[in-house]
Amino acid sequence: MGAFTTLTAEDGHRFATYIAEPKAAPKGGIVVVQEIFGVNSHIRAVADGYAAEGYYCVAPALFDRTERDIELGYTADDVARGRELRGRLSWAEVMKDTNTAIAAAASAGRVGTVGYCFGGSVTWLAACAANGLAAASCYYGGNWAELAERAPACPALLHFGAKDKMIPTSIAESMKARHPSITTHIYDADHGFNCDQRGTYDAFSAALARRRTLALFEAVL
Repeated sequence: MGAFTTLTAEDGHRFATYIAEPKAAPKGGIVVVQEIFGVNSHIRAVADGYAAEGYYCVAPALFDRTERDIELGYTADDVARGRELRGRLSWAEVMKDTNTAIAAAASAGRVGTVGYCFGGSVTWLAACAANGLAAASCYYGGNWAELAERAPACPALLHFGAKDKMIPTSIAESMKARHPSITTHIYDADHGFNCDQRGTYDAFSAALARRRTLALFEAVL
């Protein structure tokens, strides 16, 4: 189990951050990037899980710039609320806080990042920035199409669901064609397949994607 602390971005913005530490010396750092539902119990569990694998995990509360203490569930009302909060953030603001989290995770060594949906898009942007990030695992990023021209500066995995109506698998093909260095995986699953609190959870796909993510981090971090 981790705990919340506070980090300060380059512009002075202070935001909550969930920190999960391994029991032994860390293998490296991982930034876990939230969905539109905040740093809720699922994202904290993800961070705890990677900490159990030996990594120092940092999960920044990116919505603190618009409203603090956001922790949503997965009902239709929660989705609408999360999208509204996401719409009030700029990419520049998001990246200030993400880069601050990367710097915090670097206290444990080389840093990778993993993110889901909104966080998958943020993770892709982080992979494309000259910020010292060593690896990125990006799950079903909702904004990949509009961000496709950006080129990754580190090894990147992109995970897609074949049943995901929001993010068609044609994006996987176009991203791979544009950026041959990335690795794309398509799962027989729907959007949000990693989250065991959602109806679209797919245990097999989630476990496989996690193994692939850990293999990347083991190789690079």
